[in-house]
Amino acid sequence: MGESKRHIVVLMGGMSLEHEVSLRSGAGVVDALCGKGHSVVPVTIGKNGLWDFGDDAPLPFSDAVSRLATLRPDCVFVALHGGPGEDGRIQGLLDLMNLPYTTSGSLASALGMDKIRAKAIVAAAGVRVARQLVMDATEWRQDRSGLLARLRSDFGSPCVIKAPCQGSSCGMTINNDDATLAADIDAIMAVEGRVLVEEYIRGTEVTCAVLDVTPGAAPRPLPLTEIRPRKSAFFDYNEKYADDGAEEITPARVPEEVARIVGEMAVTAHRVIGCAVWSRSDFMIGAQGPVWIEVNTVPGLTPTSLFPKAAAAVDIGYADLMELFVESAIRTAEARQRS
Repeated sequence: MGESKRHIVVLMGGMSLEHEVSLRSGAGVVDALCGKGHSVVPVTIGKNGLWDFGDDAPLPFSDAVSRLATLRPDCVFVALHGGPGEDGRIQGLLDLMNLPYTTSGSLASALGMDKIRAKAIVAAAGVRVARQLVMDATEWRQDRSGLLARLRSDFGSPCVIKAPCQGSSCGMTINNDDATLAADIDAIMAVEGRVLVEEYIRGTEVTCAVLDVTPGAAPRPLPLTEIRPRKSAFFDYNEKYADDGAEEITPARVPEEVARIVGEMAVTAHRVIGCAVWSRSDFMIGAQGPVWIEVNTVPGLTPTSLFPKAAAAVDIGYADLMELFVESAIRTAEARQRS
């Protein structure tokens, strides 16, 4: 790997709640690719939407697009988490500009970002998902008492409450007290105007990285990582990113047959959603077996993040992994142009 030196733009930051996490991912990617001898231009998208190319004043979007077109990179490495960087909008822009990029396409990115629609697609493929109730702000306002009664009947306590299109556990809580259920829904409803309430599954949390970079080969599940929060009830933002956060064990301490099933489920989710290059699916292994929770099309990319850890377990180093993403993106774009 790495014989061809590439001109690469790395996009990081963004306007989502995961801005700071993206900066850390982007910095790791830049260091890795520079260390491999590539020509790298870091571009930081601010929370205000301005694009900083590192030389002059940050640019508004219209001027930034012109600047990106002028740079004409061999590849755009998308290290944006959440928001426009992960929901397909940046991917659509790069498609229109005919620039290769390191993530799934615009449609798969949009589907993967929306937990409600992603679950419907994955469930239709025969993968077990958590039971759920979806409501929007209008439904909640018009029938609070009826919806609360249904939630108490169907799920009881605890239950999981999520904003459907957030990542890094932003806009998520586990309700353990019926007396605070309405208040918790109010708080999460304010994030997007929709709420996804799911059954709480007791068991072992694992995540499965899927690598999809070899032409003509099937996507490959990497070793599972077991996640054991140290302080919180679930793998929340602090457990993900604090120095004393969750214990992450690779390979996961689960039976070999369970690991195989989880890997197959992750690959199925990757395929039916339409993911490319890489993805990472999260699971709970409960009393009835594995349950698929969600897919991440741009999961964390610091050297100590979950996907690089899984790759390291099969002797793929961090910098080599970043190059794999770049080369796969370029090959995919070249194949699309030939077809």
